Amino acid sequence: MSKKTMPLFALGFRPFYLLAALWSVIAVAEWLCELSGYSFRGNSAIPGIQWHAHEMIFGFAATVVAGFALTAVRAWTGLNTPTGTSLMLLVLLWIAGRVGPLLSPYLAVVDVLFLPAIAFAIGRLILRQRMYRNLFLPFILSVLGVLNAVFYLSANNRIQIDANKVLIISLFLIVMIEIMIGGRVIPSFTANAFFGIKQIRNKNLATLVLACCGASFLLWIFFPASYLTAIVCLFTGLIQLKMLWGWNPLATVSKPIVLVLHAAYLWIPLGFILLGLSALGFVTIYIPVHAFGIGATAGLIIGMITRTAMGHTGRPLIAGVIETLAYTLVQATAIFWMLAHAFSGTWFHSALGWAGICWCTAFILYLFKYFPWLTKPRLDGQPG
Repeated sequence: MSKKTMPLFALGFRPFYLLAALWSVIAVAEWLCELSGYSFRGNSAIPGIQWHAHEMIFGFAATVVAGFALTAVRAWTGLNTPTGTSLMLLVLLWIAGRVGPLLSPYLAVVDVLFLPAIAFAIGRLILRQRMYRNLFLPFILSVLGVLNAVFYLSANNRIQIDANKVLIISLFLIVMIEIMIGGRVIPSFTANAFFGIKQIRNKNLATLVLACCGASFLLWIFFPASYLTAIVCLFTGLIQLKMLWGWNPLATVSKPIVLVLHAAYLWIPLGFILLGLSALGFVTIYIPVHAFGIGATAGLIIGMITRTAMGHTGRPLIAGVIETLAYTLVQATAIFWMLAHAFSGTWFHSALGWAGICWCTAFILYLFKYFPWLTKPRLDGQPG
């Protein structure tokens, strides 16, 4: 299979960005239908809310991480990640992982295999080049694969573990990837986009932030309702804000392709503050979970899947009307979701419906513009 005749399988970001965007629209639309009393999933042992959360974490966010990893590791190591037939097989494994569990609980094993397969594909290249600093990525993907297996066992009543907590822990791991990679690239992208910009980038502060983020998540996992958890989470949120402010986010207003990353990252410190408030009992855990899941994760994803798709197809890094609208709609999704949970009754369903409409519109816009780009060769004739 030649890259010339099959550009869709020339590099990992191409199929997995498209599949993640498409599946997110399908999964959100299905969830809205279920909330309205309709379901296309049929009879399933997995409740709708757990299926929704699982697919947004593993079918959407982790899929984008997989596409990013296959692309980034090639750039980091200079070695080829799966392309052509091998990449097509990974895509088929992903598709089987989405459809299989809907047909039989036993076919969940297909979905469980996907993330370890990606971890193996990139991990061996990182080890070959002795780039041990980047081993965090295959390690986290492997742990996510284990958590995916635990979720299916729990949701299908094979083990007595809270499936909801497994999903939350999985989201925390994805947020840790965002913190580690975002802390590297967002300030760098900002400095590259604005010549002479003033930034405060403190390596010791970045290390402290990373340590506090990990500690906050671990404390919530083991002590979700304690003063210590609340204090550490609130402190983490505040120092995250300090670090983000040092990147000079206000200077990025004129360039949406950079601004979106700062706006999305802002939800991470807000998420930790809300996590601290949940430990004190002031808000439910689902408030910080959706700050992390929609505002931060989806916000960073829409920013990165446009940016990397532009760069890796040989196009200039300039956000047009469609990109800017998609960025805005994803942030609107997070805001509408938060508003929905501030009300009850008709207002709740109305705001939640608008959140779903904003989400689906954002990723349909992405598919509309980027499907032709990602299924055709690079403009500059380079491989990838």
